[in-house]
Amino acid sequence: MKKISKESKEKIKKFIVIYLMTLIICLPFLLPHKITDTYWNIGEGIDLYKYTPLKDGRIIQFLILSVMDFFNIKMEFYSIAVHYIGVIIYALAIYNVFSYIMQLLKSKIEQSKNSKILKVIILISSVLIILNPLTVENFAYIDNLTMSLSILIGTIAARIIHENKKGAYLKTLFLIILAGLCYQGNLNVWIGLSILYFAIDEKKTIKEWIRYLLKLGSIAILVVVSLVAILNITNLIIGNEQSRLGISKQDLREIFSLFIMFIIKPITDVTFGYYPKMLISISILITTLLVVNLEKNKPINSLIKYYFLIIIIILACICPAFLQNNISLSARMLNGVGAIIGISLIYICYIIAKKENQNKKVTIIVLILSIIMFCINLFDYYNVAYMNQVTMKEEQKYINQINEVMIEYEKENDIILKKL
Repeated sequence: MKKISKESKEKIKKFIVIYLMTLIICLPFLLPHKITDTYWNIGEGIDLYKYTPLKDGRIIQFLILSVMDFFNIKMEFYSIAVHYIGVIIYALAIYNVFSYIMQLLKSKIEQSKNSKILKVIILISSVLIILNPLTVENFAYIDNLTMSLSILIGTIAARIIHENKKGAYLKTLFLIILAGLCYQGNLNVWIGLSILYFAIDEKKTIKEWIRYLLKLGSIAILVVVSLVAILNITNLIIGNEQSRLGISKQDLREIFSLFIMFIIKPITDVTFGYYPKMLISISILITTLLVVNLEKNKPINSLIKYYFLIIIIILACICPAFLQNNISLSARMLNGVGAIIGISLIYICYIIAKKENQNKKVTIIVLILSIIMFCINLFDYYNVAYMNQVTMKEEQKYINQINEVMIEYEKENDIILKKL
């Protein structure tokens, strides 16, 4: 039997720490919980519900449900199991982000006097990128398994496209299409991470930036075209009229005003009730102030790069909304925006790490900020889970009332109701 190498032991230790952090955040969602969709899904059963994802072109979800149906696994069990599996997948995604950022900043961090503090900040930030304030909505749905898979695949694709090894373009294209067949709404996380990795890498020229952005843009366009084609084909096969995508009937002025609003609102007051208003705006402001403090001589270049990163993330989140018949946003579509908090902290770490004379006070301030953000995020997850449990208790009261009426009706009419 081969001995586990020291490097492998370190990797296992890191993953265990990340898994425990993920488990702490997701713990309340491992309790049985339901929303309106869940009751509908259970009522349909896997044998009928498995065709629903095909209407949205989510072939991977259909295949998973088909396997569950083949083994006669009940929807009640599946609706709970997906969240347990999801915790492992989210932990793998966080580990992938953390390990690659550490690889990119390794030489700078190892030379730093504050290396241990920076590693802790990067760890917390990686968690906040994946399990951000808007990822919480994933836990409401039985689609959480494929949602988490799409995020994990996106983290792998971001690493591949940035490493730029042989066949990186085709591999990334394949992986992002695969992620889209799991769940299309989380593809913006891939774009955000891809830009972040490029931004914190060694100095890049404008030509290199343009070349990289064109590469990302061309992949994104090919992915959209492929997923739209697959969506239409799957709907044609099941005999369903595709109604999700199309040209909006709103006039150009209205569309333009929506576009401007969608750029501003996600970082100001569109929180979907999941986290405090202005939290993302405050994180952007704090990052700006810290960059100015750290880059006293020439903060402009670092700020331009940071703002460009934020703008690309927002655009990646909102642009798909304009492919819909009814232009609207949901928390799941803005996953990349939710990741801005963690991405901003990583960017500050990068600025700190590249400085020869590092300010320990600033590093400690950033550590405190990352812990505060983690605690706010943790509270939000537990609060959403608690409110869901409260709602379920209220629903149970209504169910009991309906049941009493049904029993009374059966007695009066001497019949047994088999289907409601």
